[in-house]
Amino acid sequence: MKKIEIDPGAGFCFGVEEVIKTAEMGLREGETLYGLGDMVHNAAEVRRLQILGLKTIDHKQLSNLPPGKVLFRAHGEPPETYLIAKQNGVEVIDGTCPIVAKLQIKLKKAYDAMDRRTEQMVIFGKPQHPETIGLLGQVNGDALVVSSVEEVSAIDPHKKVFLFSQTTMDPEQFKEVERALEEHLQKNSGEEAYVHFRSDCTICGQMKKRKPGLSTFAHQYDVMLFVSGKNSSNGKMLYEYCKSLNPVSYWISGWEEVEKQWFDACESIGISGATSTSRAQLELVMEEVKKLTAS
Repeated sequence: MKKIEIDPGAGFCFGVEEVIKTAEMGLREGETLYGLGDMVHNAAEVRRLQILGLKTIDHKQLSNLPPGKVLFRAHGEPPETYLIAKQNGVEVIDGTCPIVAKLQIKLKKAYDAMDRRTEQMVIFGKPQHPETIGLLGQVNGDALVVSSVEEVSAIDPHKKVFLFSQTTMDPEQFKEVERALEEHLQKNSGEEAYVHFRSDCTICGQMKKRKPGLSTFAHQYDVMLFVSGKNSSNGKMLYEYCKSLNPVSYWISGWEEVEKQWFDACESIGISGATSTSRAQLELVMEEVKKLTAS
């Protein structure tokens, strides 16, 4: 019998888990519930919620909704979204992750205290990610978003930098951006870099644990299955890390994509996933693997 195990550190992060529970609770009570954007970057989970009755809308539809409640996802929203909802009499259920909400407050406080003639805000994140859009809304869009070391050169070296991060970014990449920024400032500002640089690693603690946990888990198995939505930036990053640890790794969205031939010459199979992948999805993958390897 083959050894088949699920990564103990895998499963929904706290913020996603809470917003999913909120959606399920409202739907069970028979409420008409709208979700503003996909609740999670996970097509299978989005479909499951829609089957339960959640109606997914976009921001344009927020201004013209029939009666019902609108659930804001864990990623957070800019102030403008709340204003539009209020102006149109929309009842909001705020599912913003508490960690994201604290970061929004932190950014606004830092921005309001800044001298924008001599100081600037930089956010390490994905420009089109819903969380980053929400963060930019706290500072009137007046922050530079960088996604990689290569983009650091666009930062004005003659202004002091306040560096923050989208909560779901890779902690190691954040450190690389910090180092590159310090070098950029040293090279171009003509003064000690620390004078022009303040950094706050605002990446979620749960996210910081995922790579160390995966590094402990992935090397123990002949084959690794990594489960996540293909549109999840967190999933893509963690899968690539998983594959670097164990070259025999497969990226799947759900149990339907598992293939029997992957396990022909192996004795052990590990299953992990992104912070947007539920424990239930991982268990479905495990059951499918057990069926395929039973004979």
